Amino acid sequence: MRFRVLFAFGPALFSSFLAASARAEEPLPPATTAAAPAMADLPPPSARVNLIITGATTTLVSYGLALGASYLWTADDLNGSKDLRIPVAGPWLALGKTGCSNNDPGCSKPLLVIGALLQVLDGVVQAGGLGIVGEGLFLNTSSSRSAPRKAEGPRVQALPLNFEKGGVGLGVVGTF
Repeated sequence: MRFRVLFAFGPALFSSFLAASARAEEPLPPATTAAAPAMADLPPPSARVNLIITGATTTLVSYGLALGASYLWTADDLNGSKDLRIPVAGPWLALGKTGCSNNDPGCSKPLLVIGALLQVLDGVVQAGGLGIVGEGLFLNTSSSRSAPRKAEGPRVQALPLNFEKGGVGLGVVGTF
């Protein structure tokens, strides 16, 4: 009974000592515009190549899994299995044909739902990989080879969290 008060107010009191005071961001000087970011704020040119490689790998791995699944199951086993051989649009075309085949009297509805969810996931991952490739193609990078920024040491900070109806929590944020 005595420890309930400690458990109730202890984390809130602890977080109030660690929380930094909130401050508004300083306004930008009038000479700087939001349309032209400073060169130090732009990523290095190598970020463009990394994004293109990451996006292409994501799309190819996801398409490879769908392609393998299309050869594992025939059209009698899985409606629309041949549509999975089409990159990016294939999972969405196969999703439209989801249903029990005529040759399978013991068709399981939960398995159909799981298969449809996997088709949606595969379609989203393939399209997302192409989106990452597009981001890499159109990314603004710093063209000058400036000296690398000096990295700050790791920093961890506890922050109080406010929830509706009087709820309180503690969050930890850090940079490494």
